Amino acid sequence: MVSFILVTPMSTHEYIGGSIKSKIRKQMKNYKQPIIHRKDETNFIRYFIILTIFILFGGVAEWPYGYYTILRWITCIASILVVFQAFEKNIDWVKVVFIVTAILFNPLFPVHLSRSTWIPLDIITAILFIFVIRIL
Repeated sequence: MVSFILVTPMSTHEYIGGSIKSKIRKQMKNYKQPIIHRKDETNFIRYFIILTIFILFGGVAEWPYGYYTILRWITCIASILVVFQAFEKNIDWVKVVFIVTAILFNPLFPVHLSRSTWIPLDIITAILFIFVIRIL
């Protein structure tokens, strides 16, 4: 006697032990994902802004040109971080002010102004960062 085995193709989302979706769910249930706490992220941004404030107030003194290049990089990065925080909290005026600040302190395409113009800009920018650190 000859017997026939009926073989049907499995669909791509099934296998002998059940569906792939249920298998993935079981695996994901056991997987512990590293968690980045928002508080840690916010604290990093606050400390970076505090560093930026000190550097901006330090820009009032006479320093070699390299200091002002570092000042531009740090202020631009801090401004971008503030803009991202402002987008998350939906604070429109902070977005506009710190996008302009990031453009003004942009180290890749620097804005060349006289020293007498940069000193008040550094102080105003530091005060803006002090004000924003309380909001964010």
